[in-house]
Amino acid sequence: MLTDSMRERVWAVAGSYYPEHDWAHGRSHIERVVGIALKIGKQEGADLDVIELAAILHDVFENKETHSNIEGFRHEIEGAKEARKILKRLGVADKTIDAVCHCIESHRKRTSTEPQTIEAKCLFDADKLDCIGAIGVIRCAFVSFDHGQEFYREEKDIESYKRNNIRPDGTIIDFSKHSSNLEYELSLSHVAGRMHTKTGKKLARERTDYMNEFFKKLGGEMKGTLWNL
Repeated sequence: MLTDSMRERVWAVAGSYYPEHDWAHGRSHIERVVGIALKIGKQEGADLDVIELAAILHDVFENKETHSNIEGFRHEIEGAKEARKILKRLGVADKTIDAVCHCIESHRKRTSTEPQTIEAKCLFDADKLDCIGAIGVIRCAFVSFDHGQEFYREEKDIESYKRNNIRPDGTIIDFSKHSSNLEYELSLSHVAGRMHTKTGKKLARERTDYMNEFFKKLGGEMKGTLWNL
């Protein structure tokens, strides 16, 4: 069982990896994912210790991938390696470490590694739920501003845009050419169909409905549409 002492030690180490004011992948995101993942895990009968450790550490290298521009650097792969080192130093059992690392390796929607365990599925769903709904809109805005993007960008030829700025694995080549509405259209609008757990699927449908309505209204208002007149 994960003790309070071990939990505090893991958070103390993890805290140094998460920028304080990063609304997209900082500590606030991690705390939300931990909470959601544990709630889903309870419903699914999963190992909550594995889920909690994985959720705390799942994005330790996300900031490095986003801002270092190192081609081929995958935060879920490198982050799992870093998590293994961290947990090893803290004396966590090898079996638990292996389970945690699988969760981290498979938590990303733009990845070829599918979650195989119920714990990995719980983390995947929790992380994706934090990408959509009202909080998803706020995170989209933060990422746009963080990368100097336009918040809303109209692309007349979306297939051409995908060929020129989206890699085969779904990662973005030039963030400055991306935008919140493109992220929604190309990725976030499809998240609900990727969920693994019964609880995750239900919550994703509700959050997707909200996000769909928001971007529908945003698109109209950006074009000068007057609603309900």
